[in-house]
Amino acid sequence: MKEGWEIKKLGDICSISYGTRVVQKKDGGSIYPVYGGGGATFLMDRYNRENCLIVSRFAMSPKCVRYVQGKFFLNDSGLTIASNSHALIQSFLDKQVISLNDKIYSLGKGVAQKNLDIKELKLLDICFPSSLSEQERIVAELDCLSSIIERQKEQLKELDNLAQSIFYTMFGDPITNEKGWEVKKLGELVTVRGGYAFKSNLFTDDGVPILRIGNINTGRLRTSQLVFYKEEDTLSKYIVYPNDLVISLTGTAGKDDYGNVCVLDNTYPKYYLNQRNAKIELSTNICTEYLQYFLKDKRVKYSLTAINRGVRQGNISNKDIEELVIPMIPISYQQEFASKIEAIEKQKELIKQSIAETETLFNSRMDYYFN
Repeated sequence: MKEGWEIKKLGDICSISYGTRVVQKKDGGSIYPVYGGGGATFLMDRYNRENCLIVSRFAMSPKCVRYVQGKFFLNDSGLTIASNSHALIQSFLDKQVISLNDKIYSLGKGVAQKNLDIKELKLLDICFPSSLSEQERIVAELDCLSSIIERQKEQLKELDNLAQSIFYTMFGDPITNEKGWEVKKLGELVTVRGGYAFKSNLFTDDGVPILRIGNINTGRLRTSQLVFYKEEDTLSKYIVYPNDLVISLTGTAGKDDYGNVCVLDNTYPKYYLNQRNAKIELSTNICTEYLQYFLKDKRVKYSLTAINRGVRQGNISNKDIEELVIPMIPISYQQEFASKIEAIEKQKELIKQSIAETETLFNSRMDYYFN
């Protein structure tokens, strides 16, 4: 504990408030997102929380603490923690609870499903400077770093929008095809190859990383929470490499996050492709960058997701992708587009490096104050 800081048990200086049980069929609406201990699930027309930190109570995941911006409804699988002392400002408490994420997760009990032990939660130590101005200074420092990271992430979004804008400028609308390009079925230009149903009981701590739905269904490669599998010659046809184009065939329950594409980076030299994802193998008449941005077009994606055969989880097939009709742009024109995208990607890499450096600094300062 820092010199001059006080230490109290969470239950002695904070109040805990649970969310309210709601179900989509009865309570669903269209305005405010519903949160529990994880991400938003459905929408409602009323809210019970605004701009606050939530903690997972039931079915805990490793990220069990998160800040939710704006108005939202908290269901009974989540809770909020509020300071009930004039000696502890809420924003400082929020920062410390975020730093306690791993400890809070360790308080989960159960095998099939981890549920938070509230009695143990109340026994966690909360440390804080006795000076309110010092608390405010620390919060301001951490908020400054957070805002820098957010601005950098916005720059990435702006560069993505620029790339899509260049696509439309060069090739026109891919649906209406007002420039009159020749069209072909995508299956004439590519081959779509699905992944393999790797057995979860054979996952290892090292080996070849497996790309599951959650790693690519955001449209960007996510290398967090990867699992690994021992490399075997019999599974070589399911290996994909950096710069390969992959697509998610199945989405998260209740969401249309399938049909998203991403180009693999070189975080790892190779990956295994799990079932319900697919690799798109291109012919010499089509560039990866052109196809990637064609498939990222919202209406092209909708034409895929509208086919949805799933009930709980939407899904599409390899054949659905191959049946898409695509403008056949001259390869030289596609290559010109690819060179522009390459320049944008280089700029994005610089920003990503800057984000990583700022996040490292933020984590270092959080560790300095709270660990």
